[in-house]
Amino acid sequence: MGNKKIWMTIIMVEMLLIYTLYYLANTMADPDLWGYLAFGRLFWESGQFPYQDVYSYVPTLNPWVYHEWLTGVILYPIYEKTGALGLQLLRYIFGLLTVVLIYLTARQRGADPPGAIAILLIIVGYLRFGYSPVRAQIFTYFFFVLTLYLLERSRKTRQWYVLGVIPLFMIFWCNLHGGFVSGLGLIAMYALGEAVARRTFWPYVGLFALSAIATLINPYGLKYWSYLLYAVTMPRPEINEWVSFFQYVWNDSHLVFLIYHSAIIVFAILLMVWGKWRDITASLALGVTLYQGLLHVRHIVFFLILIGAYMPVIVTPFLQKILSWPRVMILRRVFGWKIAISLACFFLIYGGYNFLNLTPWRLKVPSQPLENRGGIYYPVAAIEFMRAHNLPGKLLVSFDWGEYALWNLYPQCKVALDGRYETVYPESLSKEYFDFLYARANWQRFLDHYPPDMILVGASSKIHSLLQKEPHWEQVFLDSGSVLFLRRDYQPRIESQSNPAK
Repeated sequence: MGNKKIWMTIIMVEMLLIYTLYYLANTMADPDLWGYLAFGRLFWESGQFPYQDVYSYVPTLNPWVYHEWLTGVILYPIYEKTGALGLQLLRYIFGLLTVVLIYLTARQRGADPPGAIAILLIIVGYLRFGYSPVRAQIFTYFFFVLTLYLLERSRKTRQWYVLGVIPLFMIFWCNLHGGFVSGLGLIAMYALGEAVARRTFWPYVGLFALSAIATLINPYGLKYWSYLLYAVTMPRPEINEWVSFFQYVWNDSHLVFLIYHSAIIVFAILLMVWGKWRDITASLALGVTLYQGLLHVRHIVFFLILIGAYMPVIVTPFLQKILSWPRVMILRRVFGWKIAISLACFFLIYGGYNFLNLTPWRLKVPSQPLENRGGIYYPVAAIEFMRAHNLPGKLLVSFDWGEYALWNLYPQCKVALDGRYETVYPESLSKEYFDFLYARANWQRFLDHYPPDMILVGASSKIHSLLQKEPHWEQVFLDSGSVLFLRRDYQPRIESQSNPAK
C-alpha cells in the first residue's frame, strides 16, 4: 500500500508539472516588456541611473519613479545575451518555484500530497492570466508565496526568527515591482487575524515595521512611497486589467473566465462549510484578496494563490472520506491503478506534445490582428517603414504600442503615450491623451497642446477615420493593423505606401 501511495503521488506530481508548464507556455510578448528592456538599455549604456525620462516628447514627471527598474536592469542583459530563450526560461523557473512554494505551504498547514496537488491542479489556471511574457509580476507572485510560506511556518512552529528573511528579500522585491505592497498587506492581515484570534501577533507587527523600512532602500527614497500612494488609488478606466472582475467579463465576454473563477469561489465556500472552517487569519486573507480581485481583475491571482495554500488542508479529509466509500473502494481496487497509469501516460504525451507545440522558448510578436484574434499585436511593418525612410521626430502612438515604439525607435523618435503611464505622465495629460485615442468629444485638444510630427494608430480605430478628414494630416502607410500619418508640413517628404492585409 505504501509503494502504491508513493507512486500515486509521483503520478500526480507529473500531472501537475505538465499542467503547470502548459499554462506557463504563453509566448505572446507583453507590451510592458519593451519598457523594461528600454530602461535596462538606458541604465547599462548610460552608466548612470535614469531619473529623468528621455523617451517622451510631452511633459513628464520629475523624477521618473519607475517601480520596475530592477526588472529592466536584469532582463536587458539576459535578452541581449540569450534572446527570448533566456527570458522565457527565467519565467518558467519562477513560475515553477511559485507553484512549489504553494504546495509546500499547503503541506505546512497539514495537507497530504494528493490533497495539495489536487487543489493546485484546479487553481493553476491562474498562470495563464498572471504570467504574460515577461512581466515583473513573476517576481511579485514568487515573493508573495514565499512570504506566505514563512508566515505560516512561523505561525505553526513559533520559530519567529524565520521571519527575519522577509525584510531582506523585501529590499529586492520593492525594486523589482510595486506589487511588494501585497506582501506588506499579507503581513498586516496576519497581524490583525492573529490578534483577533487572541494568538501571538506582535512578531507580525514588528515584521511589518521592518519590512516597510526595508522598502526605503530604493533609488527614490520617500518619493517612491509618494508615487505608490498616488498609483494605488488612481483610477485606470482605460487599462483592461485594472477594471473590475465583472466589467472585465462583460467588456470582453470572458464567459470561461467567469465560470472558472465562480466555480472556485463556490467550491471554496462549500469546503469551508463542510470542514467547519475556523481559521480567522486565513479567512481574513481570503476575504480581502477576493474583494481586491473583484475590484481589480488583475488581483484575482492573489486570491487563487491563497486558495491553493489554504484549501488543501480541508480537501485532504474530504478526499479520504470519498475514497472510503464502499463502491469507490471497489472501483479503486479494480480500476484505480489502471486509471492512474492511463492518466499519467495521457498527461505526459498529450500535455508534453501541446507544451512543445507552443514553441515555448520563443517570443511571439504578432504584426497583424489576424495573428492574434482579440489580443495584442504590434505595428511591426509601420516601424520598419519609419526606419527605412528615416523619419525622426515626435510620434503620437497608440497606448499598447508606445513601449514597443520607444524600444525600437529611440533616439530617432520620442513618443506619447506609453504603458509606463503614471510612472512618467501627469494625470491631466493622460486624460487628454485617452480622449484623443478613443476619439472623444475633445480629441483634438491633445494635438493642439502637444503637436506631434507623426501619428501611429490602429487601422480599425475610430480616430483613424477622423484623421483622414483632417487637412493637416497625410496618410503615408497602411496595413491591416496600423496606419501612419505625417503632418503635411513635416520634412522630409515621402511617397504614400499601403500594405494590404495578407
